[in-house]
Amino acid sequence: MNLIDQLDWSYWKRLSDKDKRTLFGQVLMYFVSPLKRITEIELKEYELYGIKCQTFELCIDEEEFVFIPGNRDAILGWNLGTKGLSLLETAPNSPHVKIPERLQTRYNLLDVASLAEYINEKTTSLRKVKIPPMFVQRYPLPAGTDYLGIYNAVNGSFTGEADQFVAFESEIRDLLCPNLSPSESIRWSFPKNLLKENHWYMDLVPNSDCYYVYSHKRHTYTSLRKEIRSQNFDLLTEDQWEYANGAGSRRLFRWGNDLNIHDPYRGKSIRNMMNGQNMFGLFFDTSMERYEITEDPGVLKLTAEQENTGIPIVDKLALSSYYSPDKTLLHEEILSPKEYLYRKAILVKI
Repeated sequence: MNLIDQLDWSYWKRLSDKDKRTLFGQVLMYFVSPLKRITEIELKEYELYGIKCQTFELCIDEEEFVFIPGNRDAILGWNLGTKGLSLLETAPNSPHVKIPERLQTRYNLLDVASLAEYINEKTTSLRKVKIPPMFVQRYPLPAGTDYLGIYNAVNGSFTGEADQFVAFESEIRDLLCPNLSPSESIRWSFPKNLLKENHWYMDLVPNSDCYYVYSHKRHTYTSLRKEIRSQNFDLLTEDQWEYANGAGSRRLFRWGNDLNIHDPYRGKSIRNMMNGQNMFGLFFDTSMERYEITEDPGVLKLTAEQENTGIPIVDKLALSSYYSPDKTLLHEEILSPKEYLYRKAILVKI
């Protein structure tokens, strides 16, 4: 049995911790560039909705990655329509259902059969694929950016790459602490994001007064992919992305099919599963305000165009592991960090 075969999940999960460490050491030696700085290697066990994976978390050049074992027989895609969904997901959760005309002309989303057709057409086809072992970045990055640290907009403190941040610190302070009249200050709130092209970009951390701070360089899809490759990384293909998101489970969503986030008893638990790490320790954007690009030219995952029909499965379908948005990315389109995300990977292939 060669090294790649031993990295298949069916074999990997039967190994002892000691054997996993030995095998992982060989993977680092043969498949990760010696120019990369490897730190903070830790054997972790992740779990989501009954799927467990014990694997390694590590930092590559100060960025967090997870090693995902391969799968020679991964089943991806969806053709089961509404199977596995309850009325809480398929029926309107509001007396005011607003279905856009572009959907009304093709579907009757209040009819189960038509809704099933809609779900099948908006998700990728059922297929069996071979997924290579791979190192995958835990958090996606806004397009054209590199992570620098976290800035507290209230007390002005910064944690991270301070030597880079100091170059534009005063500029950011001025933007976040403007001189306002008493009436203006009542209405003012921190902006959701800020961008100075080819310099920096900032995203407001949800439910806080802090910002994620990034350096920024303007990119098209073509130029960003070229730069990622120059750093000895790849993007994930659509198949690899779907597997990294949901592990090939026979559910529409990685956390199960429960979408009732407003339930007084289970709502908080559902939101935590949606927003938390998955069975591989990865995090995915759930804002439905940005696409994530892939290695496959033109192919996007997630969405930046959220539906608001009042039917939970229609409004949340873009968060499915198998969702396939209508939008096709043009090669020379400028990638706005407000609209696109990317995720680096290292594929373990011979």
